[in-house]
Amino acid sequence: MARPGSEASLSERLCHLRQTVFGQRGRAAFARAVGVSPSTYNYYEKGRPPPTGLLARAAEVTGADLTWLVTGRGEPFPDGPPRGCDIGLSHPLKDILDRFASGGGTSPQDTAARSALRRLLAEMQQALPPAAGAWEPHRSAPTRASIPIVGRTAAGILASWEEHFSAPEDPDVLEHLLRQVEGASARRRGAALAPADPQAEGSQPQDRTAMLTQLSSPTPDGIAEFLDLPGLGPVEPGTFALRVDGDSMAPRIRDGDLVVSRRGAGPEPGRTAIVKVRHRIGVTVKIWQPQGDRVHLIPVNESYELAVYPRSEVLWACRVLWVVRL
Repeated sequence: MARPGSEASLSERLCHLRQTVFGQRGRAAFARAVGVSPSTYNYYEKGRPPPTGLLARAAEVTGADLTWLVTGRGEPFPDGPPRGCDIGLSHPLKDILDRFASGGGTSPQDTAARSALRRLLAEMQQALPPAAGAWEPHRSAPTRASIPIVGRTAAGILASWEEHFSAPEDPDVLEHLLRQVEGASARRRGAALAPADPQAEGSQPQDRTAMLTQLSSPTPDGIAEFLDLPGLGPVEPGTFALRVDGDSMAPRIRDGDLVVSRRGAGPEPGRTAIVKVRHRIGVTVKIWQPQGDRVHLIPVNESYELAVYPRSEVLWACRVLWVVRL
């Protein structure tokens, strides 16, 4: 990825810096690291001028040159490659980092302490033996307990799977996707299955293991991943999974988690749902709370605001049945 120079906007350089150090999907983590909510930070990548303090924190957190970030002149990392951050940390280590950051201030000493802890946690994780969820080579072999991962909740990444919801008269449309991957080269790793809502804690199967399979190349329909949930037995037709982008439902559902639903599973009051709203790109995962002719979509993360829509603006909604965490 070419670095933007002085001819680029400040927002483009900030975005480039975030992608270089925190990755394509690290927007929420980067926002927390610089001390703002993900929803506020999004405005800065879209063109709103960020405050000077945020730019200073961004440079401190990533090890980037502040002059380059502000002006575009020079090199983003004159002292060498960017130093490690919390990318790839396990969720327990991320929780440690988040708890430390939530109680800290915004002084240079506080920022330096957070950066030091981030590097220490990354070094600790690298020193640990391979986890039980490490990737292993695999030859794809879907079963009746396999579930296709048909996309993400992120805006702009729905075209690959919305078409699979346009033929409700065909109950096997999602199962057809799995038949394409039999015997394909892949890799897989273990994961953990959890209920989507506290009300469903008592319905957990005894076997809560999950296996994530990633194909070496996607199918013609764009499917590159699927889940196996052996503890649930054969899944019902129309069952699908989505990868969650963002932390509006954290800590219940975290950025990168997988949510499992079924096309015929309608939403229920007070339960988590996948919701498609008219004229909005992408879908959202929120707590579904209808009130009269309106629907309240409630985040768990208090950094996000409640959204309210007329029922007529909701194109479809499916209850989240399970959450799979890597």
